[in-house]
Amino acid sequence: MTRPDGDGRAIGRLLDGLVPELATPPDRLAAVGRKVRRRRRLTGVLAAVAVAAVLIGGAAAFATARPGPSVPAGPDTAVPGRPGAGDCPAAPPARFGGGNGDLPSSAAGDLARAGAVRAVFCRYIEVPELHVRRPGPPRRLVLTRDVGGLVTALNTLPTSDIDPCFTVGLGGGYLTLEYGDGGRATVEFASACGFVRRGTVTRYQGDRAVEAFDRRFVAQALAAARPGDVPAAGCAQRLTTGPADGRFSPDPVADFWTVTYGADRRYLSAPLAVVTACRYVRGDGDAWDRTRQVTDRGAAGDAATAVNAAAEATAGEIPYLHCSAPPGTVDVLVLRDVLGETREVRVTRDACPVVTFDFEGAPPSPALNAVLDRLLGRP
Repeated sequence: MTRPDGDGRAIGRLLDGLVPELATPPDRLAAVGRKVRRRRRLTGVLAAVAVAAVLIGGAAAFATARPGPSVPAGPDTAVPGRPGAGDCPAAPPARFGGGNGDLPSSAAGDLARAGAVRAVFCRYIEVPELHVRRPGPPRRLVLTRDVGGLVTALNTLPTSDIDPCFTVGLGGGYLTLEYGDGGRATVEFASACGFVRRGTVTRYQGDRAVEAFDRRFVAQALAAARPGDVPAAGCAQRLTTGPADGRFSPDPVADFWTVTYGADRRYLSAPLAVVTACRYVRGDGDAWDRTRQVTDRGAAGDAATAVNAAAEATAGEIPYLHCSAPPGTVDVLVLRDVLGETREVRVTRDACPVVTFDFEGAPPSPALNAVLDRLLGRP
């Protein structure tokens, strides 16, 4: 999926319009405190992956050539307002930089001039897989709310290259700002390290700009949301043994295009509209058949509270990769929010109980179990 660096620049030029250069802005070096925290998190992730390679053994420990993200079964994937690819490029910008100093010193000028009235973000949020995250399919997101504030966030990104690779890339993308005079400016977001550039103007900590976009986009979408019109998602008919103990096939649903950040970071970025709960019971062999499926809108609030709280305790992939015996019962919550985004949480209820978010495990949650028991009955 990665292309030569020149291809990424070529697409950026095609998307970009003629934007006059501005005077060099004053120095805006960011504090390095959160960089250090990111370094610690990245170190932990790298250590976990190394341990996984030992535990699982060789190349089989890593997902390769896996299919695309799973989607809910049936026609319920036609969610009103669900953004598609539109005219976005098929892939994000090539990885332009993989370490400190990889980007050249920035040319003079801001990333974008003031006065933008519309922002179009071609976004490639990473698809979660076991030990691997890869850019997902493009989503074309259109923002008309407080675009000026977004431009300010872009132009206040730091020019420092201190530890840039400890900033998450979030899959990469192209952000095109449109102006009333017909001008356009396209900013490229790297698929790794959080580098951001427009032509030769480069900045770091691009996750701050993505956060600024998401906050405004979610607020814009919530203002127009009609939760009652959001259809319920379905569950798979059967689960089978997955890529590791405690992981099942098909892969959990991961169909979302916004995330949350900062001190209030949550697993769910918007209120839930409807919840589908499913129970799977192990039969002969390594298969779990669905025995019950319940859809409930009234349980959305309690489910969201329990899910967000349980997600705060995630401990990564490694601690939950091995179990002495396969579980007899697996409960699943397929969560659809008011924007139409869909995520799936899986809970093993007996042997080696664990709550799985995408592919990361968390300890059992009494609050989440209570929601499941209310919807499905006790296992």
